[in-house]
Amino acid sequence: MAFVLTLAFVNGCATVISKMINYRCTKILGTYNGSLVNYVVATVLSFVLLLFSSRFNINFYAFSDASWWMYLGGAFGIIAFLISMVTLSRLKVMESTILLLVGQLTAGILFDAFMFKNFSLLKLAGVLLVAGGIIWDNKISASAQEP
Repeated sequence: MAFVLTLAFVNGCATVISKMINYRCTKILGTYNGSLVNYVVATVLSFVLLLFSSRFNINFYAFSDASWWMYLGGAFGIIAFLISMVTLSRLKVMESTILLLVGQLTAGILFDAFMFKNFSLLKLAGVLLVAGGIIWDNKISASAQEP
């Protein structure tokens, strides 16, 4: 279990590092060219990892058997990436990361509520607490910058 928790923590760190590298890339190349570089590299790397995987077994017929909604993961991925790059130019890294977390938590609560009929006021209170912290931090930061 400790390994999985450590892996989840490393994933969070990698997400922020990736976001910052991709942001710099889009500042140099532009939003759409930067996102293209990101996804081309990700596609090539995914294919290389698949080639070296012990489970290398691509069933191309599975693509035609997949339901249309299964392809939405990639669509939402590129939308999330583009939104992230646009918002990073207007928000601090910490704000952007925390708002991303609040959005993920909210989506998780909604998904649990609608798909599994599992809703908890405690989960909602946690999201509201994090969102309130963001608002409070913004007010403190704004008042500290005023002359």
